[in-house]
Amino acid sequence: MRNHGKFMSGLTAVVGTALGMTMLTAAPASAAQIANKCEGEAVVRCANVEMPSTGVFNAHGRVTDTTGGTVYKVMVAGVRLEYYANGAWHILRQEAPYPVYDYGQDVARTDTYSCGSSARKIVRARVLVSWESGGNSTDDWVTSPSTYICPR
Repeated sequence: MRNHGKFMSGLTAVVGTALGMTMLTAAPASAAQIANKCEGEAVVRCANVEMPSTGVFNAHGRVTDTTGGTVYKVMVAGVRLEYYANGAWHILRQEAPYPVYDYGQDVARTDTYSCGSSARKIVRARVLVSWESGGNSTDDWVTSPSTYICPR
């Protein structure tokens, strides 16, 4: 009976670790947006700090060509989760998606950052987007408001 208990507790640890790793690499559609900024009309550009689960955060970028008017191809060219320390912004997580334009909408997000026992941080999402029509392209950085994460 004692060996069976050790096996079950070891199995539980393995399954729990595997599920935990899955949660850290993918942000579900139900992730809460805790700092969000969208701008633009013909091409809407958004930068978000998301919280897919308690104490776990990532940056998310989205660019959308709205209906009507000029048709743009759009691309999220880079996404950063940045933190503020010693008077400057530093990269906490970064994603540089494959640079290809899409019609309609493009999205990308960073890997997640888990607070663990980390000290409180000020973070923001910073997203580089690009849109193109008729051979003319425009690049723009969109930055979310800053927010505190990781209360100790």
